[in-house]
Amino acid sequence: MIDGGIYLGRDPTREIGLDDDALIARLDAYGAGRALALSNRAIFYDSRSGNAETLAACTRSGGRFLPVASLNLGGYDCTAGTMAALKAQEFLAVALFPQHQAWTWADASARAALFEAADAGLPVQAGVMSTAELGILARTAEGTGATVMVRWLRGGGYNAVPDYLAIGAGNPHFLFDVGTVSQAGGIELLVERLGAARLFVASNMPASLEGVAWFMLSGARLSDADRALIGGGTLAKALDIDPPKPPCKVHADWENWRTRPKIDTHWHTGTWNIVEPRISFAAMSEDLDRYGYEKVISSSILALNDDLVAGNAETLAFVEHDKRVYGHIVVNPYRIDESLAEIDRYCDHPRFVGLKTIQDFYQDAGPLRLDDPRYWRFFERAAELDFPVMAHLPGMAEAADAHPDVTFVAAHSTWGFRELAKRPNVRFDIATSTALRHQSDIEGLIEAAGAERVMFSCDCQLMSTAWTLGKLASLAIDPAALDLMFTKNALRTYPRLAGGGAA
Repeated sequence: MIDGGIYLGRDPTREIGLDDDALIARLDAYGAGRALALSNRAIFYDSRSGNAETLAACTRSGGRFLPVASLNLGGYDCTAGTMAALKAQEFLAVALFPQHQAWTWADASARAALFEAADAGLPVQAGVMSTAELGILARTAEGTGATVMVRWLRGGGYNAVPDYLAIGAGNPHFLFDVGTVSQAGGIELLVERLGAARLFVASNMPASLEGVAWFMLSGARLSDADRALIGGGTLAKALDIDPPKPPCKVHADWENWRTRPKIDTHWHTGTWNIVEPRISFAAMSEDLDRYGYEKVISSSILALNDDLVAGNAETLAFVEHDKRVYGHIVVNPYRIDESLAEIDRYCDHPRFVGLKTIQDFYQDAGPLRLDDPRYWRFFERAAELDFPVMAHLPGMAEAADAHPDVTFVAAHSTWGFRELAKRPNVRFDIATSTALRHQSDIEGLIEAAGAERVMFSCDCQLMSTAWTLGKLASLAIDPAALDLMFTKNALRTYPRLAGGGAA
């Protein structure tokens, strides 16, 4: 396989970096024989010395690193023959990452660089961090003839799928990184619409947890031929190099991670109004089978974002559809009496196990916080029922202090957890839409809070189970801690889970 993008040296803005041997060891772990490589120094400091560093590292690697030059267009002279010179130095592509430099895709120099790269026969790896930026790139590249390899630099890219489709349909020279397409079925949809020959995977290591991209590819339901294209064939053709041999493989431990028994505290029914191919009850049950799930706790997006009563009824329908499914009762701080009635409606059902709210969805002179008094009556009922309360982070520390008899579950808590870790009645959920190391600091969370307070969670189907598994596989977590996280902590946090919940 060919990894579509790794970084050499250290990122001075995050103090993240791995030496060449460590990078190669991680490529080996995921079956990637080669990787497009570029120097952080070329991005953050000086293109000339950084590109020289890239060439030296690629030579030392014995062909494992494939050289990619990086240019800062703030210092680009389109009349100097720069792209032809890079091609002569045997760079296979040029990377343009305006987010770290003082220019934009709308600049005239960007269009000139794309024209010049096309004339030199040099593909352009184009870094983007938003769909708005992607749209500007597409307009800038129009008519240049450049082969553009879109590399998504944000931690997650579930919202990029519509723009990949819109741009890809009319721009055959565009290739797309699917390593951060997190939603279940997202990669398969792009293969169906654009073809695997337009798609590739970039791990972005070490800035990102490298296992995420490769596990998402492993988890996708694809033919061997399509998997091989995304795993390196697409890049080999674009770069005019030999295709990967042997055929695309999965991580040696993929099957162990996939089939390991799991309890997941964070699932949903309904839609976030994005491209979500696998949100039917049938598809979700198939994924429960595929990923070794013993139990999941689900809440309704409809209840969280619109209709409280209809949404909680939707959760009940999912609970009744699959015996592995348990429910969070959603409460709304603007509808206190109605929410209390919903608690009364479902609290005697053995497979409703807790309360759920997204407090910062609500607006009152700014986003609402969990310590808002409108939540207090819900917390009183939670304490009576021994129901944990899952919510976002704002105001949770204060709510936990004010209600020590309630167990709070901090959703998406792989950052901003340090103050919450001091509260003994808070538990932690690792479901996040980012694969960036500094935003998905699971090791730091375990160190701060203790492994016994951290639970496996994915936010399915917005994030495939493979997304979270790839993070864990990238880290050196003690096996005993994993045992706690995958099943035991959820059983301790949610008392009704341990009872089986037959209804």
